[in-house]
Amino acid sequence: MLDAVIIGAGAAGIAAARRLQDSGRQVCIFEASSRIGGRVQTDLQWADFPLELGAEFIHGEKAVTRMLVMQAGLHLLPVNRGGKLLWGDPARPITKIDRVERKLILGLLADYTNLKTAQLPTDISLKGYLMSRGWDQSAIQTADVLLAQTCCAPIASLSCEDLRREMLADHAGGLVHGEARILEGYSALFNWLSTGLDIRLNSPVSSVHRHPDGIMVTVGQEAHVARTCIVTVSTAVLSAGKIAFAPALSDAKLAALAALRMEPATKLIYKFKELFWNPAVTYMAHRGHAPRWWTPAYGRQGADAVIACYITADSARKLDGMEESAALDLGLSSLSALIAVPRARLSAGLSAARRVSWADQPWIGGGYTYVPAGSAFARPALAEPEDGGLFFAGEATAYDTNPQTVHGAVETGWRAAKEAAAYIRARTL
Repeated sequence: MLDAVIIGAGAAGIAAARRLQDSGRQVCIFEASSRIGGRVQTDLQWADFPLELGAEFIHGEKAVTRMLVMQAGLHLLPVNRGGKLLWGDPARPITKIDRVERKLILGLLADYTNLKTAQLPTDISLKGYLMSRGWDQSAIQTADVLLAQTCCAPIASLSCEDLRREMLADHAGGLVHGEARILEGYSALFNWLSTGLDIRLNSPVSSVHRHPDGIMVTVGQEAHVARTCIVTVSTAVLSAGKIAFAPALSDAKLAALAALRMEPATKLIYKFKELFWNPAVTYMAHRGHAPRWWTPAYGRQGADAVIACYITADSARKLDGMEESAALDLGLSSLSALIAVPRARLSAGLSAARRVSWADQPWIGGGYTYVPAGSAFARPALAEPEDGGLFFAGEATAYDTNPQTVHGAVETGWRAAKEAAAYIRARTL
């Protein structure tokens, strides 16, 4: 009998399996898709450097992913996005934009930071909080770009209590000056971390049955029995009922799933024959339809001129509803305004473009999970084990670290592995 079956070979699943197998446990991972990594996916062909289609950054000076990168013998490319934000049409440093606009952005960021200690009588949305601080609708639109879309959430429903919980729990630190990309690509890290693990690709789990003598997991026509099971799939997959549980999940677990939301996340990626922007650019934003941009090749001397727009929540849903060519055209117009280069010149210099929509991935279904106002209970409840050796991991369960991050997902995998190991020990003494 296996010690653990793990459902999903994303960051959390691989981290859990690595911990358990390294401690001598027999583990198998079942992954529904044809690759590992989940929302980590590096394309090695489209450009002359590893291009991230999903998760892209290591967030924080003390993020556990930094330690793993060092252990794997990989290398980091530091990138300062927050501290080098360019804003407006055209995009300029905060110190050089209009005084009123500068005051607005700095004030919003200050109020967001103050949320950590704000006295709120009840859990309200980020929009509600900012409006209570006197900000108007124009300011709310700016905050939606800089704050809510970062959380893959609509500003009108994003929970302040969950944001505060994350601020208080954060131990990665240094989000302004502590970001980096992996030189060899994020997938290289998980290829290393998964070495020697038993991973079955193209193996969607259809049911999980808990019995007194173990857990039976059904994949196709085959049944696999283990002492424990760790579920790491996205909340979109769980909420869609793609996996049947018997006995049914607890009411608390179902309430958590009903409360959590997973919004679309989309990248528009462009490759040009020449560099149309300053090579020092790391992050640009404005209030357009394609508002947030960064430079994937930053720090790579002589690399292809590639720039990406990352869109989430309602804005991503609108772009996903267009034909790909129309969405890319809209993005190109937005880029033209940001960098003050005529649209015709950009079009003439374009060598390739693509859209990557994570909402269209059948075994993922979106970017990452956010908590609506009034539902701050949901992350801890989703992380809680179920009777009979059933455990849960993944960024949506990250209540004591940073959700919506790779390092947060890894830490939840380690937590679930520890819980599963303790469960096994208690029944084999």
